[in-house]
Amino acid sequence: MQRTASIGTAMQVIAANVDMVLVVTSIKQPAFNNGFLCRVLAAASWKELKATIVLNKMDLAGSQDEKLKNRIMATYGLEGAGYPLFPVSCVTGFGADELLEHIKGLTVVMTGPSGAGKTSLVKYYNPSLDIRIGGLNPKTSKGKHTTVAARLIPLKNNIAIIDTPGLRMFAIDHIPRNELQFCFPEFRNYLDECRFRDCLHLSEPGCAVKSAVEKDAVSEIRYGEYVDFMNEKIP
Repeated sequence: MQRTASIGTAMQVIAANVDMVLVVTSIKQPAFNNGFLCRVLAAASWKELKATIVLNKMDLAGSQDEKLKNRIMATYGLEGAGYPLFPVSCVTGFGADELLEHIKGLTVVMTGPSGAGKTSLVKYYNPSLDIRIGGLNPKTSKGKHTTVAARLIPLKNNIAIIDTPGLRMFAIDHIPRNELQFCFPEFRNYLDECRFRDCLHLSEPGCAVKSAVEKDAVSEIRYGEYVDFMNEKIP
């Protein structure tokens, strides 16, 4: 698993020899970020790594957040982009057992925004661990870095979790522009149906991906992030 370093164009390896990428995000505090999540999922897909989404801090979600949760699940879950998605609370334990069963016997690397609760999740599974958990910056409402280096943490059920430092951004400049389309799994059923073989699914006529978006077969949110990523890569 890798990303483009925040300075320059060098590659930054996050972890190697893993079975799965666990993308830990939060429904609030910090606010859910479509762009960040899509970048991580694209990076995992480009390296042909399985990815699972953890929607953390469900204990903070009120009735007004139910619509957001449903939208996230419809966009990214098995009926949307096709990713396993687990709403979880490290405070109440909601969804934690189901997630643990999902990663049984695997070596997984956790990544996600600062403050999303990666370290809290590990601490929930192993309370005896001597690790520091940070809060949010009161001025920016963004997470504080408490994990400063990747560390391998063994859990029960033959699980090994690599906890990585929280990130403020996740660059994907290392993914070639013409290959980014293959990093969105929900596009794959339509790629061979476009009128032009070199279609990039932007402004080309006869694009099957754009047609699928118009028919709500592909998420408009995910497609919008794809367009943004493609535009970023224009020299």
